[in-house]
Amino acid sequence: MGKRPNLPEDFRSEARVAYAFLTQSEGFSEPETVDDRLLWCTGLQFRRADMVVEFRYFGGREPEVSTRLTPVGADGTRGRGARLDDLYVAVGCGPAQDVPISAPTRRAMLKRVHEHAAALRRVLPLLDGEIPEV
Repeated sequence: MGKRPNLPEDFRSEARVAYAFLTQSEGFSEPETVDDRLLWCTGLQFRRADMVVEFRYFGGREPEVSTRLTPVGADGTRGRGARLDDLYVAVGCGPAQDVPISAPTRRAMLKRVHEHAAALRRVLPLLDGEIPEV
């Protein structure tokens, strides 16, 4: 019998690698682990003076991967955030289908991590520190 996968740990591990560009070239802090047992989710949160980026894996009946960007004001208050798939469409990068969220298997979940990272690389330069209403 093989080792049973630990999906939350696999998600965080893969996300640390896929989203390393945030700390290396986009000015974000090292990621913080986020766990919410009530919502059956785990993830990573990256912070910058003007923005917070959260990557989460929701387990449960219909597993999914979600990325959310939230603006932070000069006084530190968080504004209204938006999901990456909505922002991707709003800034003209393409259809929401390019940023799928469904992750019914480990393989699909790992694939979503990289799809979201690629989409975020396209979206971030178009935001100029502002997150549009979507």
